[in-house]
Amino acid sequence: MSRKIWTKSLGVVALALCTVSAPLLADETKPDVTERAQALVWGSGDVKPDPQAGLSMLEDAAAQGDPEAALAAGNLLLWGGPVAADRDRAVGYLEQAVEAGNWEAHRLLGKQLIGGWALPRDTARGVDLLETQIAKGDAKAALILGEAYLYGTGLPRDYAKARDLFETAAEAGDATGLWKYGEALMWSQRDPKTAQAFLERAGAAGVDGAYATLAEGAMYGYLGGGKASRAKFDGYAKAARAAGNERIEVLDATRRIWGISMRGDGKQAVAQLREAAEAGNKTAARYLVGLLRDGNSYNVRRDPKGAADFLDAHSDLFTPEERANYAMTIRVARHRHDADFAPLAGEIAPARAKMNAAEARDLFKANPRLAVYMIQKDLADKGLYRGPLDGFAGRGTLRAMERACGGMSGDMACRDGVLAPEIVGAMLREGWGS
Repeated sequence: MSRKIWTKSLGVVALALCTVSAPLLADETKPDVTERAQALVWGSGDVKPDPQAGLSMLEDAAAQGDPEAALAAGNLLLWGGPVAADRDRAVGYLEQAVEAGNWEAHRLLGKQLIGGWALPRDTARGVDLLETQIAKGDAKAALILGEAYLYGTGLPRDYAKARDLFETAAEAGDATGLWKYGEALMWSQRDPKTAQAFLERAGAAGVDGAYATLAEGAMYGYLGGGKASRAKFDGYAKAARAAGNERIEVLDATRRIWGISMRGDGKQAVAQLREAAEAGNKTAARYLVGLLRDGNSYNVRRDPKGAADFLDAHSDLFTPEERANYAMTIRVARHRHDADFAPLAGEIAPARAKMNAAEARDLFKANPRLAVYMIQKDLADKGLYRGPLDGFAGRGTLRAMERACGGMSGDMACRDGVLAPEIVGAMLREGWGS
């Protein structure tokens, strides 16, 4: 080949390489549409929240065939919050993502169709979506379906099917189900020995929380009963600490508060939690703030000011959202007079729009009468309650709550008592019963 021809050929190859690599480089450096849209929906750093603009961006990308954007749009419309929930549109986007083969869309839609929390139940379709994924080796899908059978959520409770699905997930690399299965066996006292074996397998596989669950079961006598069970606490506590589990410090402090295998000492338990929190244990910090705020009616007095002081001094242990929620519940705990209820309810109304289930239950713990007052007002506004707005859960209030509970989505155990924290929390959340 002559030098002239070789040089010309090299130029053609170089031009071709540039032509191919340019769009690849652009794709690599272009910000992810879904990520940018989510930042708009929720706000992030310097990005000011604009939920409608973020949703529009997701819908435009979904219309162009982006399955991740379709999944994000479906998830946002399913639950609402920063935008109004629209279940029909949500299902359309989730089905689009399913058709595109998106694994997370299979899991999300399958779980909701079985559980019936945000969508009408269609267990056959839900099971089919999850089983399709399980056949592909999706451990998370096996966990979701296993939990449905374990807890009887939308499906008949079946421990054998749950166990088999959890074993399948473990073989695929996720032993979380072994923990869930062992925990259920332990607390139900169906088979303490087998429960212990499954929990130990989960702990050995590196599941965070398995050894703490064993320690908790040992503490309360669920691993063989009485003194024999409680004697196992120290060994499992040591294993939990070695695994880096934070909750074990809360369990140890709880043991000290209530005098389990030792003399009860609330003051020492608070000091123990404080020491753990100051060493960076965020779980201990959260528990301590709640304990100081509410007390325990035994050997830890209510100290909302102490809770506020700790929160201010150790703000780095809490997310901005946690700090805001704890500050709000501490303020609520400090105002327990009837005259405070109406202004407080108005003050915290914006927070209710963003409140998750745990935060709603926390509000109930901080000021039970305020929580009941707010529910009474909601029921009255919906024409379900005509009694006084006084924060007392009298017969009329309970009957109205029972009627409302029956119309709520998901598996609400209304007959077990509508003052259960889970039910009160659900009713406190904005948009309940809609």
